[in-house]
Amino acid sequence: MARYFTSDSHFGHFNSETGRGIITFERYEFNSIQEHDAYLMKLWTNWSEKLHKDDEFWFLGDFGNLQNLWLFDLFNEKGVKTHFLLGNHDAAANIPQIRKYVEYVHQYPVFLSNKLVVSHDPVATYEDTINIHGHLHGSKLKDINHINASVYVTDYKMITEQNIAGVFSKLPKYNRRFLYEPYAADYVFTQPKEDVVMDRNGRVDLSASRLLMKLNKENPHEYKGGL
Repeated sequence: MARYFTSDSHFGHFNSETGRGIITFERYEFNSIQEHDAYLMKLWTNWSEKLHKDDEFWFLGDFGNLQNLWLFDLFNEKGVKTHFLLGNHDAAANIPQIRKYVEYVHQYPVFLSNKLVVSHDPVATYEDTINIHGHLHGSKLKDINHINASVYVTDYKMITEQNIAGVFSKLPKYNRRFLYEPYAADYVFTQPKEDVVMDRNGRVDLSASRLLMKLNKENPHEYKGGL
């Protein structure tokens, strides 16, 4: 099984009265919204031909014209598990219609593991976790923990597990040992902790606390004092 991610197709996103839409503020290579939509339809068709039974295809929001939901059937017919995570342009009222074409519909961020979360808008991450998201157009966040799956930003390619693995290889080792967790510096203890050293401002002194833990482990019967 492999997972693939994309976002922000914005099918039909064009206002004929104002002359404004997705192709006027981002996707300038298209001369009309019809040309844009036809290109994306062909793109989805090509993607569906590359996926296999039990693979997962994740769409992370802002689909656009729901008349094009039939595109998900290209994946469903091959036994691919289809997911649709609602974006800010996807109305919750349309979930029943979406479910006719998509196996799983999500309204909120989804944790695929304790190190990987998918969402439409970017969500906060720890330094050892990754967020695959959409929503941002013509931009990326500067940290490597956020992977923008918006189809224009990815040069009309899906985000693959190989892309994700490449980012994970650059992140700190995932660690949930006490006082080594990514949130360790944010601890506010509600009762005294003899094995934790606090600084003059009442915050956890991680370096000193970790050293104390090490000394206690190396000399469990000899070391009694604080630092």
